This record gives sequence, C-alpha cells and structure tokens, in this order.
Amino acid sequence: MSAISQTGKFTDWIARGGLRHCAIRMSREEATTVAFLGGSVTAGAGASDAERTSYRALICSYLQERFERVAFTFINAAIGGTDSAYGAFRLREHVLDGRRVDLLFVEFAVNDEDGRTKSVRAMEGIVRQAKRINPLIDICFVYTASRQGAEDYAASGKPQANIGYHEEVAARYELPSVEFASRIYRMIAAGALKWEEMSGDAVHPNDYGYSLYARYLRESLEELLQAVPAETAAPAPLPAPLDPFCYEQALLANPQIAELAEGWSFVRGWTNERVCNWTPPADVFRAEQAGARFRLRFTGTAAGLALLAGMETGGVDCSIDEGPYQTAEIFDRYCDQFYRPKIVLLADSLSDGPHTLDVRISQQMPEGSTGRSLHITRFLINGSASERNSSYAGGEAGGRDHP
Repeated sequence: MSAISQTGKFTDWIARGGLRHCAIRMSREEATTVAFLGGSVTAGAGASDAERTSYRALICSYLQERFERVAFTFINAAIGGTDSAYGAFRLREHVLDGRRVDLLFVEFAVNDEDGRTKSVRAMEGIVRQAKRINPLIDICFVYTASRQGAEDYAASGKPQANIGYHEEVAARYELPSVEFASRIYRMIAAGALKWEEMSGDAVHPNDYGYSLYARYLRESLEELLQAVPAETAAPAPLPAPLDPFCYEQALLANPQIAELAEGWSFVRGWTNERVCNWTPPADVFRAEQAGARFRLRFTGTAAGLALLAGMETGGVDCSIDEGPYQTAEIFDRYCDQFYRPKIVLLADSLSDGPHTLDVRISQQMPEGSTGRSLHITRFLINGSASERNSSYAGGEAGGRDHP
C-alpha cells in the first residue's frame, strides 16, 4: 500500500481500476445501490448506534451528502463473527438477490483465519460472482485493524497476513483497496494513538475508532469518485481465476433438498435465549441424536453446512461419494456461550461434477457441549443443488442470519 503523504493526508489505498462505473452513475444523478458485505465491524459492533456512528453508517451519510440528488439504496449484508467464505456463499441471497448493485464494499480482513487458500478462494469467488451478474459493478476491499494486528505490526512492521491474501485478489481484478489497518498500527507505534482509545475490545472500534475508519475511507472516495468521462467504458473480461476451486458458483441451498433423512425434522421459528450475531426466530433443519443422517446430492467442487452453533452442538461424520467417513468438529470456544451463525465446509477441491455427501451426527459428544444437536439453516454448495425431491416436503427451511 502507498505511504502517508507529507501533508498527513490518508493515502493507504490503491486506486487500480477505481470506481469508474458507479462514479458515472452518481455524476448523472442516477439511482445507485451500495452494499456492504462483511463481519461485525461492518455491522457496527462497538458503536453507540450502529446505524448512525459505525463506519458503514457514516459512509452512507457521506455519499448522500456529496451526491444529494442521487436516490441511494443501501444494503447492510454484515454478519458478525463470519468470514469471507460465508460471504461468498451468501452473496447471492443476501446482496445480489435479483437486484442491480452498483458498488460493493467487502470487509473480512480481521475474520479470515484459515490461511491463504480459503481466503483467496472466497474473496475471488465474491468478485467473480458479482461481476458475472453485473459486469459494471464496482468493488472495493476494506482492511480493518485489530489489537493483535497492532502487536504483530510492532514486531514485524507488517499488517496481518490476510490483507496480503486479499490484495492478491484485488490486484488480479484491478479493484481499489483501502487499508485502515497499517495507518492505525503506525499511529500506535508512534505513540500518537492507543488501541484503548479507539476500541473497547480486541477488534471492534468505538465511535472514535469508527470515525477514523470513515474519515480514511471518505478521503479515498474523494479521489476514487472524482468526475470521469461521460461515457461508460465497456467492462474488461474476467481473467482466469487465481484458484480454479474458487467459490465462483457458491450458493445457499434449502435443506429440504436433503435425501434419505433419518432423525431430522424441519422446525419453524426455532429460538434460544442466548444468541449472538442473529435475531431469533429461525427456521432450521434439526436433529438431536447420534446417528441421525441425510444425503445431499450436488454438482460442483465444494459443499458444507450453514448452521446455528451453540451450547448443545454436536459433531458430524461425513462421507463424500460413498468414501470413508471423516469427522468434522463444529463445537468451538464460543459455543458454550451462545448460539451464533457458523459454517463448516465438509468437502472442497472436488472435481467439478456430480457428487453425494452423506452426513450423520457423531457418536462422540464434543468436550464442553451439553448435547449432540445440529441446527442447519442452509446447505453450502459451490455449484448447483440436486433437483431431486426431498425426503421431506412442505416449505422453506432456513433463513437469513442477519441481526
């Protein structure tokens, strides 16, 4: 990323292909849809009022003030505690969903923890999905800070590795990117800012921290949205993917497509008193006993589960194409506190073709769990779902995990 200028103006951003198409729409005073896809920082966790003082809310206000004659539609597609992989699988349903989106901000730099492969597959999948649906969409990556990132930066002089992985995708597709993280880390290293002044925990800014993020993004947008030629240039064709297994065809599928289901039922309006990052109720595909099983038929390269994981969550055994069963752990250090949205990929890097995924609840109860239950909201498929009839009939299961 570029350095801070001598005037002190924020320049930790790279324009690349810029935001040309939406800038033209705004300059013509055409209706414009802006979406924010991310985790809890984009949702506004830590702000006194997420719809007024988060960086997302402040940027919405900035755009409305700068382009006061433009009719804006803003989409908040943030789910706290989720990574870019979930972002890729829910992009169609939560963001695109038959709508024309003109500008998409993507923020997952503090949530991606599983290394380069998953980050690149997910971020590239988001970009390729969005651009195939609307070749004129503009996409901007946003990189936020964390307490651990500040400590690592003090030792190494580098921001968190996920920023570099995301930058590979941004460079490949000529996308602008705005990095809050290194600016914050440099200020802390220089003694000009303490982490505690901008955040009450390890990740989420307070109102002052969000005002810094909004100021940095606003300053980059001042140049990225400068006046441009009146004619819209034809969009460049998509390059070959960085990773052939990227989540370009990712989608959320209704659990009612499950076959050979034993021990499972659809529960409408399921709720729990202890929740985080979602607002009850939700429709779920639920089982509570070890050995409860189902089969998912799909065509593609990856499949998994989107679920609500909590105090009673069990593990799963899964078999791809009738091969040996492997155990996937779902219960983690947060599950004993509340139910929250979580995903687990059970099969990945498959040949692009038809597959079967057999899933059963494990006999072994996870340490710390009080049960063996699973509450599935959607299946994850990078490809397409089977058109075969379900073992269960009668309506939709699952639902948005939005707060």
